[in-house]
Amino acid sequence: MKVCFVYPDIGGIEHYGTRKFYHGIGYLSAVLKEAGHETALVYLSQVPKHDDLIQQIAALSPQVVAFSSTTHQHPYVNTCAAWLKEDLPDIYLVSGGIHPTLVPEEVVADGNLDAVCVGEGEYVLLDLVNALAGGRSYRHIENLWVRDRQTGDITRNSLRPLITNLDVLPFPDRELFDYERILAQNGYQADMLAGRGCPYNCSYCCNPALKARYRGLGKYVRFRGVENVLAEIRHLQQRYTIRSLNFQDDTFTLDERWTAEFCRAYKASFQLPFWINTRVERLNEEMVRLLAEAGCQGVRIGVESGNEWLRSKILKRQMTNDDFRHAFRLLHRYGLQAYTCNMIGVPGETAEMIAQTIELNRELSPTKFQYSVFYPYPMTELYDISVREGYLQDEGKGALHGYYERESILRLPTLSAAELAEGYDRFGELRHELQLKQQSPWKYRLYRAAVALSGGDALKARRRIDALRRGLSFRRGKRAAPKETGSGAE
Repeated sequence: MKVCFVYPDIGGIEHYGTRKFYHGIGYLSAVLKEAGHETALVYLSQVPKHDDLIQQIAALSPQVVAFSSTTHQHPYVNTCAAWLKEDLPDIYLVSGGIHPTLVPEEVVADGNLDAVCVGEGEYVLLDLVNALAGGRSYRHIENLWVRDRQTGDITRNSLRPLITNLDVLPFPDRELFDYERILAQNGYQADMLAGRGCPYNCSYCCNPALKARYRGLGKYVRFRGVENVLAEIRHLQQRYTIRSLNFQDDTFTLDERWTAEFCRAYKASFQLPFWINTRVERLNEEMVRLLAEAGCQGVRIGVESGNEWLRSKILKRQMTNDDFRHAFRLLHRYGLQAYTCNMIGVPGETAEMIAQTIELNRELSPTKFQYSVFYPYPMTELYDISVREGYLQDEGKGALHGYYERESILRLPTLSAAELAEGYDRFGELRHELQLKQQSPWKYRLYRAAVALSGGDALKARRRIDALRRGLSFRRGKRAAPKETGSGAE
C-alpha cells in the first residue's frame, strides 16, 4: 500500500533558509518501508493552493494521506484535508503529531479526517495501513480516534504503552526528504535525535501535558543505546557527505552516565563537530570537559528571560542568573560556543524585564542567539492562564502561523504592543552588537562609546551612527562630483 505524507512547513524556509528534515515522519516512513509499504512526501513550504495540491496527490496515487502538524501548521492541514475529502474521497486521511496528540477533540471536530493519531505513531500507522491493505477492521486500533465514514461517529481508543526500547526502531528515512539537498543547503550538518521526552515542567511547553497523557504507559524520558546512536552516524557517513551533527534532544546531558559514555565512545570513533541542547543545571565542569574532548562545538541553552522572578514563577524554570554566568564561564573556558534562546511578551512581563533579558544576553555574550514573541500553545499552563485572564485576543482566532512573528496574539496589561515591538527591535540591535564584538573589537569599542553618549540607548546610538554614515556618504559624493564631471567631459 502507498502512503503519502503531507508535511506543512509554511514560513519555515523564510526563517531557517532551507527545508527541514522531520524525524517524526522519517521514523513513520522507515517503519512502513520495513514492512513492505511504499511512501512519498509532499512538503508544503508555501501556503497550499487547491489545484496544485490535488494534482500532486493524484499524481502519486496513494491509498492513504498522512498529515503531521504543529499548532501553527494545523489550519493548513485542515484546509488540505477538506480539499482531498471533496476531490479525492477514496483516499483515507489521517493526521498525527504534537497538535493532534494534545488536542484530538479539536482536530477530530473539524470533520475532514478519517482518523487522528494520539501519541507515538510508528506502529499505530503500520497497524492502520496493514488493516486497510488486508480489508480488516481498524476501528479499535489503540492510539487512534476513528471516524465512521457512513455515520460520522467517533471511536476514541485508549493509548498503547510507549516504545520502551527505542533501539528496535529502524533509522529514520531521510531519503524521503531529498536529504542530500537539505544537507547541501544547511552546510552538511545532519540533525540527530538520541532519545525522546523531557522531564521538566516549563509552563510554556507541551512536555507537562504529554507526560500527563502518557502517565502509566511507561517511561516518558528514554535514550537510545550509545552504540545505536553511533551506528546511525556511521550509516549517515556511508550515504552522505556529513561535516557536523546537530542533536535536537531537549536536554542532551540529562543522564550524566549516558552522556559520559557517549562522549568517550564518540571521541574514539568520530571527528565530526556537533551541537547539543541542554540546561545550565545539567552542566558541570566534568561534563563540559568531556563534551569538549569529544568534539562538541557548541551548546544551545534556554535563557528565555533575564528576570529571575518571571523565569521562576511564570515560566517555571528554576535557575538563577548566576547559574547562567557559571555555565557560560565553563563553556568559554573549554572553547565551546554558546547559543541562547529567549522569548518576550510573556504574561506578567514588563518592558523593564525585557531590558533585563537583553542585558543578561549582553553579559553572557553568546556566539548566537534567537528571540521570539511568546505564543500560548494549547494544553500548556500559560495557555490556560492567558485564557483565564482574558489575555488571548478573540480566543485565538486569526492566530499567527509563524514562529517568529513580531506581534503577539495576547493583550497584556503589563506590556503594550509598542513596548513589545521596541523590545523586539532592541534584541535585533543586540544581535548586531554581539556580532561586532566578535568580528572587530575596536569597532565594538567605538559602538559602545556611541551607546554611552546616547545615554545607554543602543537604538538611539544606532540611529545616530546611521545618520552620520549617510552624512559622510553624502559629503563624499558632493566632493567627488566635479572630478567625475570633468572626467566625463574629457
